[in-house]
Formats: sequence, structure tokens, C-alpha cells
Amino acid sequence: MDLEKLMDTEYQKCTGLLAELIGLDADTEEKIYRYFQSMGITNFFLHLELLGLSQESSEKLTSIKSIIEMFDEERGQA
Repeated sequence: MDLEKLMDTEYQKCTGLLAELIGLDADTEEKIYRYFQSMGITNFFLHLELLGLSQESSEKLTSIKSIIEMFDEERGQA
């Protein structure tokens, strides 16, 4: 499997997990998947406020971002 297909598979998995976790509708899930493809997951979360998602989705994703950052900080201290 080439890198591009592998990345796409991972983007699909991540988008699906986010959709289940925070209850995204199909349109928002597809939009996030396209953002992942174009900018990557890290940049997606870095620029979350600029992406034009609904306020509810943005708030939920910001919470997910905070959790990710918290675990990154803990891992960095170990």
C-alpha cells in the first residue's frame, strides 16, 4: 500500500471516530475528511477556528483538541 492510500485510510478512520464520538452529521463528517486530506490532522486542529464549521461542532472539536494537548504535555513530561 502506498503512503497516500495509507494516509487516506487513516483520515477516514479518524473522521469516523470523531463522528461517533461527538455526533457529527454526514455533511460535517465529509467536510472534516476533506480538511484532513488537504491540510492534515495537525493543521486541522491548529486552525480549527478558521474552518467555518458550526459553532456546536467547533466547540466539541476544541474540547477534543484540549484533550489531545493535555496528553501530549503529559507524554512530554514522562
